[in-house]
Amino acid sequence: MSDTITATKEELKSLIDTAVTSALSRLGLVSDEISQREAYRRFGESWVKRALHTRSIQRIKHGDNTSKATYSLSELEALKLAERIHLNNPK
Repeated sequence: MSDTITATKEELKSLIDTAVTSALSRLGLVSDEISQREAYRRFGESWVKRALHTRSIQRIKHGDNTSKATYSLSELEALKLAERIHLNNPK
C-alpha cells in the first residue's frame, strides 16, 4: 500500500472519529469539553498554546478568572486534522 493511500486512510479515520464525537456531543451522550491538562496531554502543551496564541481555538471558562479552563475536543481534533491535511497537500 502506498504512503499516500495510508495517509489518506488515517485522515479519513480521524475525520470519522471527529464527526462521531461531534454527533454524540450534540445528542448529549458525551461531553465535548476536556480539561486544559487533558488537552495538553493529548495534543501537546506547546501545540495548544500556539493554537490559542494564533486564535485557532478558544479556551472555555465558566465563571470567574479562577475557574477551570476547558477546550472543545472536536475543535482541537478538527484543527489537528486540518493541519495534517495541509501538511500532506501543500499548495
